Amino acid sequence: MNDPRFRDGIMRLAGAILATFALLIAATLYWGIVRADELAGRADNPRRYAEDRRIRRGQILDRTGSVLAHTVFENDEPTRAYPVPAAAPVVGFQTWRYGAGARTGASYGAGGAEAAYDAALRGDMGRPPVEIIAGRILARPQIGNDIVLTLDAQLQSEAFDALGEREGAVVVVDVADGAVRALVSRPTFDPAALDADPAAAAPAEQPLFNRATHGLYPPGSTWKTVTLAAALAEGEARADEIFDDGNAVEYFEGFPVRCDNNPDGVTSFDLIHAFAYSCNVTFARLGVALGDERFAEWGARFGLGDAPPFPLGAAEASLSRDASMELPELASAAFGQGEILVTPIHMALVAAAVAGDGALPTPYLLFDVPGVRWRGIADERGEWRQALAASTADEVRRIMVTSVADGWARTAMIGRRPGFDMGGKTGTAEAPGGAPHAWFIGFAPAEQPRVAVAVLVVNGGEGGTVAGPIAGRVLERALALAENAQASRR
Repeated sequence: MNDPRFRDGIMRLAGAILATFALLIAATLYWGIVRADELAGRADNPRRYAEDRRIRRGQILDRTGSVLAHTVFENDEPTRAYPVPAAAPVVGFQTWRYGAGARTGASYGAGGAEAAYDAALRGDMGRPPVEIIAGRILARPQIGNDIVLTLDAQLQSEAFDALGEREGAVVVVDVADGAVRALVSRPTFDPAALDADPAAAAPAEQPLFNRATHGLYPPGSTWKTVTLAAALAEGEARADEIFDDGNAVEYFEGFPVRCDNNPDGVTSFDLIHAFAYSCNVTFARLGVALGDERFAEWGARFGLGDAPPFPLGAAEASLSRDASMELPELASAAFGQGEILVTPIHMALVAAAVAGDGALPTPYLLFDVPGVRWRGIADERGEWRQALAASTADEVRRIMVTSVADGWARTAMIGRRPGFDMGGKTGTAEAPGGAPHAWFIGFAPAEQPRVAVAVLVVNGGEGGTVAGPIAGRVLERALALAENAQASRR
């Protein structure tokens, strides 16, 4: 016992045991606390499935109370049902691909609102952590919270039907606060089928890819709205200024730009009608007059170089790969071509900024979690950025109204009911290797806008012919639903 070698051996053994216990404690804390949420959220975690079997997951409701998602149980196995297929790009999916208590295959996990608001739907939101942990240890049944989205199921279905079988997107937001009223992406998927057939969402059309939030496309002439706002604010043009550009061809370091869109015989027009007729020459000159630095600054004001802060995520819009633009690139970017890329949800916010007080609103989706006081509901809302002064926004808005009344955007009014009016801008964006993308952005009603829209039809052709009628139909329906809701509350 007094042998120093024996004592040293005991000390080394004790040190090794203590170090092992320390590592075990550290690993337990790391995986049990630091990485707990990540592990719990993994689709291949059988413990998560065991928990989910005990949870009565909350419903997802639209702003009127219509059910968008709910859980049904068959033989104690949970299955998520989705009564409004058109809402799949927003509602998302919750998949549990397990057999009788044992995992039998891959799962898509969760996506869309199902994933973004999982804590509420599981019933974890608003509950003390001690209560949650005790419930899990004691295997007590857990009741999830219902959530209410800003989405309007009827408007979502209307926009879905208006787009038809064409690839593209439709986004409708409230001008006042950015509430997302409709968000359509096609091709789409059946969220209820993902558990039964994971291959259902894997065709070449990429139905799980949300074109409204993550599809990046050149905006075409809809971007003239931003160029117009910048030119007016910087004093580079006046609304009543006359341009003799109808027959003009301008070369920008050898890059030719033509007007092409003006009506036959109309070669001289003011800036209002240069916008209404979508004259590329006029807007290329305005872009060059602004210069690449100011043009880039105005692009940043309208969100280029950033992604809209949408709770389901969104892709980042961009202007150019280079720090400065050559003259041909600047000229083409001024009328929405070149390297400029945007998402449909971003362009809906541009329309909302012009229709409102010049601020791009933060697009939000969560309206309420009934019975739960959670500050995160309010955190989704607010102003994304102030793009332009309210006075400039008002001037651009009136020019967009003329674009519908006396320009190519008038196609949005075909078949509309008497008394309905709106503002808008068409876009026909050249696309490599295919027909042009058809765009339309707009708002309604004309004088006191309440809703804004962006429509994209991928490789659809001319914006006025293809996207304009869709936008008009959707905006008209949006206002009718709002009026009906208001009348029912009286």
